[in-house]
Amino acid sequence: MALWKMGRVDETATDNNCDVSFLQAQVEGIDANNNQLVITLPSNGDTDKAVETINYDALIISTGAEISCDAVPGASEFALPFYTVDQCYELKRRLALIDNHLEGIEKTDDKSEQSTNIVVVGGGYSGVELALNLVDRLGSSNVQVTLVHRGEQVLEYATEHNRNAGSERLKSAGVKVMTSTSVDEVTSWDGPRGTNTMNDTLQKQQCMVKLSTTSGSDKNNESAHELTEIPTTLLLWTAGSTPTSIRNTGIRNSILHRDTMGRILTSPTLNVAEYQNVFAIGDCSRPKKIPYPGTAQVAMQQATVASWNIYATLVNNTAKKNGSRRGEQSAMKLLPFSYLNLGEMMTLGTNDATISTLGGIELNGPAASWLRRLVYAVRMPTSRQGLFATVDGSSRKLVRGALRNNDKRRRESKPVDWK
Repeated sequence: MALWKMGRVDETATDNNCDVSFLQAQVEGIDANNNQLVITLPSNGDTDKAVETINYDALIISTGAEISCDAVPGASEFALPFYTVDQCYELKRRLALIDNHLEGIEKTDDKSEQSTNIVVVGGGYSGVELALNLVDRLGSSNVQVTLVHRGEQVLEYATEHNRNAGSERLKSAGVKVMTSTSVDEVTSWDGPRGTNTMNDTLQKQQCMVKLSTTSGSDKNNESAHELTEIPTTLLLWTAGSTPTSIRNTGIRNSILHRDTMGRILTSPTLNVAEYQNVFAIGDCSRPKKIPYPGTAQVAMQQATVASWNIYATLVNNTAKKNGSRRGEQSAMKLLPFSYLNLGEMMTLGTNDATISTLGGIELNGPAASWLRRLVYAVRMPTSRQGLFATVDGSSRKLVRGALRNNDKRRRESKPVDWK
């Protein structure tokens, strides 16, 4: 049985003589009636990519979600989504440009230079973690991080302990939080294009974020909207991390039924009712009326159930093809998925985190930060990966802490009373 995915080859996949093959390719569509996956292979400079089909006995779709900015005019042009590895690398590149810009301001001692505004859209787990790590990463008096969220409170789906810890950390870190606020439009920045210290790339990325905040006292009254405009150097988008059904490409180029958000509808056994050898797990699927939280914890638990159900499906189908007289009662049963919430962990900066577990343990601060990293190391697929995650993560954490203490440009966080 071969496993196909988009992405680079993971060298750890060959451990223990595991019979798994990896292929880097782009999924163009799924022909569920003929049990075929349509792909295009990467080209070496050729304009025409080779289209191929892969036959499968069982298919599991676990492509995750994607962030769509299409609903907000101008957002696709200026906003940087924060979801994929490539987007993380792009953010790292842009932060390096901001570092150079801030260093230039310090050297020239230009008091007239306006502050660098970074706006993060989405007050869920990713948005809060990103905003706080940006404060720790940049930490300059010339940087203001703003978190924009449509809901009435950030981390609305988190546990009460983690929500309170996250809210207090945002306040103490100086992050400006705007709740009950929507992004109406993103336009180009018509003001001054920065000084000589600002890179051309940063200048082109400057934009004006237009917001509308709904008053909590009269949310049905259209006149209760307060309009705000923020000149922004870096706009990051973590909101709306669900598949969109507008683009009929990739895995959505198929006859598999989807909901209005583009998620593949499955049965409780995580397979598609009409095509029982097709399974879907994670953010790209919906096995029940009320979707599960879009977290790694859900996907990891689904993977275990889906693996068994795929095995059972293949065994049952093989028995039927061989003319086995085994009745339905002796056929291998597929397991329904049942989610067990084991708790949740969040990073709240370089040396801070918050944890709440199924057993009622609640912890936040530096101790929670170290425990969180240890838990991630334990959950790695192999012991080698776990050891590497522990050593590499701990060393990076110590180095960042030392650099942070020695960085004279860093400011003391000024609490923002945004409630």
